[in-house]
Amino acid sequence: MRDFKTFLKDITTQPPVLFPTVVVFHLLCLLWAIWSCIQQTGASTEINVLWMLGYTIGWVGVADQKKWGAFAYIGVTVVNIVEYLTHRGKFGVDMYSSPLFLIDILFCFFILFYFKRFR
Repeated sequence: MRDFKTFLKDITTQPPVLFPTVVVFHLLCLLWAIWSCIQQTGASTEINVLWMLGYTIGWVGVADQKKWGAFAYIGVTVVNIVEYLTHRGKFGVDMYSSPLFLIDILFCFFILFYFKRFR
């Protein structure tokens, strides 16, 4: 098991520059979702926090070049797309999917491109 300093060094020096940058992006989006949930309560803001937590954990695994991180991130994206397509017309508004899922689909292509490097 690695200590936190070695973990940070590994995720910032081993993968391509895109991966640690996206970790920072996901952490900022997670903090924004938490702040939004505190400011205005409701099911949609709490679900957005859960989506962003899933994406952030998955991408930290991707930045560490672990296959479980790639599978987790792609899995959360697939579940998000299914939720978007099945609940969009029923409720009139899209409250169950992450607002960033189109960007996350783009990130999935980067994961698939670099997948052979993962452990």
